[in-house]
Amino acid sequence: MTKLTLSQLTSLLLRACDDLRGNMDASEYKEYIFGILFLKRLSDLFDQERERLAEELKAKGMATALIAQQLDNPDKYTFFVPEEARWSKIRHLKSNVGTALNKALEALEDANVDALQDVLKHINFNKKIGQRTLDDDTLSDFIQNFEKIPLRDENFEFPDLLGAAYEYLIKYFADSAGKKAGEFYTPADVVRTMVEIVEPQAGMSIYDPTVGSGGMLIQSRDYIHECGGDPRDLSLYGQDKIGTTWSICKMNMLLHGIAHADIRQEDTIRRPQHKDESGELKRYDRVLANPPFSQNYIKKDIEYPGRFAVWLPEKGKKADLMFVQHMLAVLKGNGKMATVMPHGVLFRGGEEHEARRHFIERGWLEAIIGFPAGLFYGTGIPACVLVMNKKDSEERKHVVFINADRDYREGKAQNFLRAEDISRIVHAYRTLTSGAKEEMLGYARRVPIEEIEAEDFNCNIRRYVDNAPPPEPHDVRAHLQGGVPRSEVDALEHFWNNYPGLRTRCFRARPGTTDYLDFTAEVTDRRALADIVNGDASVASAHKAFLDTLDAWWKKHQPEIEALAPSNSKKGNVYALRRSLLASIEETFAKSKLLTGHQIRGAFARYVDELKADLKSIAASGWGPELIPDADILESQFPEVLAEMDAKRTRLAELTALFGAADEEDYEDDTGVLPKEQVKELKRKIREARGQARIAKKEGERGDWESYIHEASELESQLARHKALEDEARQLKADLRATEKKQDELVAAAREKIDRDEARRVILDRMHRLLVQTYESYLRADQRACLAALENLHDKYAVTAADIEQRRDAATAKLEGFLGELGYA
Repeated sequence: MTKLTLSQLTSLLLRACDDLRGNMDASEYKEYIFGILFLKRLSDLFDQERERLAEELKAKGMATALIAQQLDNPDKYTFFVPEEARWSKIRHLKSNVGTALNKALEALEDANVDALQDVLKHINFNKKIGQRTLDDDTLSDFIQNFEKIPLRDENFEFPDLLGAAYEYLIKYFADSAGKKAGEFYTPADVVRTMVEIVEPQAGMSIYDPTVGSGGMLIQSRDYIHECGGDPRDLSLYGQDKIGTTWSICKMNMLLHGIAHADIRQEDTIRRPQHKDESGELKRYDRVLANPPFSQNYIKKDIEYPGRFAVWLPEKGKKADLMFVQHMLAVLKGNGKMATVMPHGVLFRGGEEHEARRHFIERGWLEAIIGFPAGLFYGTGIPACVLVMNKKDSEERKHVVFINADRDYREGKAQNFLRAEDISRIVHAYRTLTSGAKEEMLGYARRVPIEEIEAEDFNCNIRRYVDNAPPPEPHDVRAHLQGGVPRSEVDALEHFWNNYPGLRTRCFRARPGTTDYLDFTAEVTDRRALADIVNGDASVASAHKAFLDTLDAWWKKHQPEIEALAPSNSKKGNVYALRRSLLASIEETFAKSKLLTGHQIRGAFARYVDELKADLKSIAASGWGPELIPDADILESQFPEVLAEMDAKRTRLAELTALFGAADEEDYEDDTGVLPKEQVKELKRKIREARGQARIAKKEGERGDWESYIHEASELESQLARHKALEDEARQLKADLRATEKKQDELVAAAREKIDRDEARRVILDRMHRLLVQTYESYLRADQRACLAALENLHDKYAVTAADIEQRRDAATAKLEGFLGELGYA
């Protein structure tokens, strides 16, 4: 049986989204997707367990009537699915579909009330969107998308496939939801940073008081697995105020196989839900949270008021530090927590000032980490993370400040922390909190509490760690007399050490001074620098040496990757492999000066993350041909199909550009493409001439008829070339659609012929290629940085003030000459 990969599953789920996208906003239809996915999974799982139970009972010789009785026993199943909720019935729905789906979800919840109480009943497929509801045809087509998605255990490439797909959907809906996404989703890179900061361990209890979709808890579990711990030996707790978000989280936990997670719905500030046997609030080893920013709260009837040493104003959107105090109140005496906060809590006065004093004087505030702007959905403002640690708090006399707001990758809608950015933050936190270092200049610093007291407990990060770049140096003498300051050239030591031949190609000694250099004759202008850097032998040599080392590393460790596949019924361990390879590659490049240790680790983390689903599939199911991307199969087996499609796409792009250009002003072309308005006018005239010809023929006026026919023919000849090109474009689109449909069949047929040995070879080649491409992108970035630094020096010093004066004088003389000729001077 061909198993389902993550890319195939997500592709099928997105097709289901397509059926609803035109009818409602993504924030509205996400519940429908999640609900039906959950229903289909539980129904398929029920069928799987029912068939297995029937076989077991039959093998024991049980009577048919007793078997039938046992098959309807809810206690025999993980989730019992009533008949009206079974997919065998759902798949055939054609009328009153919304009502039937509502009843199916209600019946499923009622049959499994302990696990699913209030999780499914709120989903309403008859909900009015604007002025209408989804009709039966739309919902029926929607259901048929899920008919194509098998969701039994044996259909999955790896056990957690469905959980990974669910997380993919959550991220997809967060990207579509804009500001509302902040209610249920924290970016994975932020969560990863916070999890690495608090370092959860097996046997611990972990709590998120504003749990959203549950990402903090799931990544904590995964982190423990990565570190070699048992992810099952973990207690997970969460609470959220919003019902739909709570429901998404519950389903997320169940689809990840975390049925024991205790997720509650209520306002955490007013009514915390998790209590111990004595009725007191439960305490946790680790607390992680991203509370909603700048909210109001209601003090009346608030439960457990002893949580709050400092009461913030109910109005004025100051509930941020109320959340922090709640987290501290439920943190064990040796526990650690990390929470996202807006920057305002660091420096505002009043009660927030008193709260900061309270945290610092008790030694709880261990670190403040400043994040870049634009990381979070719904707000472009920069945020920070407060790290509180009760362990050894009475001895803590410092607060670590980390200013990481300049380290990120810029995206279209939001920014992202790269793997190397996360590595740098975590390394700084661990180094400074351990006391191994006092400062990382311009990035992090261990600040004595006395200094913070002197600043009246103002914790604005830039007061303690200013990471503003130094002002751009400008040498006045060089501007006036020429030359490039040697000190500024020496400052590019990183590049000269890595590319030793480059300095002598760009700079030479300046006569009469050792403090200044000149550009060489080879640097004829600014553009020449790009040719020099990109073609320099020392640059090529340094990059080749790095990639040769990488290739040697790959050959050495390829057997470990091959051994990931199951052997003798024992499945591979992706997390153990990741730990081993990361340590090895870090050691291999420890002495490399081209990339920093953070970049080496970050690049590898990015690489493994990109292949994580494939690696899990290999560990669980071996080297299956389904893991080979369609594009790779086409490229190797059907290059002529790709070449034909490329040629047609190129021609279609040319025609599209021609049609677009025809409507621009001053358009001149001999291709026969006409502007839209001219085409419309010609067609109108042709219809008019043809109509006049019919009238003339009917009235017996042969001369007029021939004249009109001739006019229509002349007009059609003007339009003929344009129409031929339109027909060609139309045919190209049809051909591409047909070829794309054909290529799916070709890929499926070719994949059937690939055995596991060939699949292993192809997949390993792809893995090696991706590894090289990942590190090549970092090497190219270093090369671009080198070029930018050289161009900056050229922009500043290639032209002197004297050169500018000469050009000015020459232009002035030329102008005076013109004026003299005209008699004005």
